[in-house]
Formats: sequence, structure tokens, C-alpha cells
Amino acid sequence: MMNTKETMERSFAMLESALDKYWDMWLVSLGSMSWSQEQVENMLKKYLDQRRTAREESTKIIEEMMQQVKKNQMQIQSMVKDAVLSALESVDFPAYTSSMDELKKKVDELSKKIEDK
Repeated sequence: MMNTKETMERSFAMLESALDKYWDMWLVSLGSMSWSQEQVENMLKKYLDQRRTAREESTKIIEEMMQQVKKNQMQIQSMVKDAVLSALESVDFPAYTSSMDELKKKVDELSKKIEDK
């Protein structure tokens, strides 16, 4: 038979072993929580980096589109100017000028008649 001293020593040894195992479980749990937190932080950092990159790329694309719009606008203005100049070159201005001269003479004559009265 075991005596009380031996029983107590065994009980304390079992308790010490249980406490050691309990402590080891706590360390594993804390390590797992730390690893999980690191994983979440890494995922958030990657997400934020991707968002920043997407924002920078979209800003660059918008700037390029605006430059293209300006370029297209300048080309259209140039084409319209060339078309107007071409159309004006084909107009017979001498006939137009002589009509204007006749109209001016009539206005002058009417103005002179009004002044004379």
C-alpha cells in the first residue's frame, strides 16, 4: 500500500504535469492568435496596396483619355478651319463685292437725300 506521502507526491506530479500541458495549450493558442492576426494584417496590406495601384492606374488612364480628347478636339478644329477656308475660296467674291458696292451707293444716296431735306 501506498502511504500518504507517496500519494501526495503523485498527486502533485500529476497536477504539475497537467499545469505544464495547460500552459503549453495556452502558448499554442496565443501563437495561433498571433499568426491569425499577422495573416489578417498581411491581407489588409495587400488589399490596400491593390486599391492604391488601381487608383493610380485609373488616374493615369483618365489623364491619357483627356489628352486624347484634347488632341481630337484640336484635329476637329483644324479640319473645320480647313473646310471653311476651302469653301470660302470657292465663293465668287467679286460678284458679292460689286453687290455690296451698289448697296453702299444706294445707302449714301438715301442718306444725302435725307440730309438735304
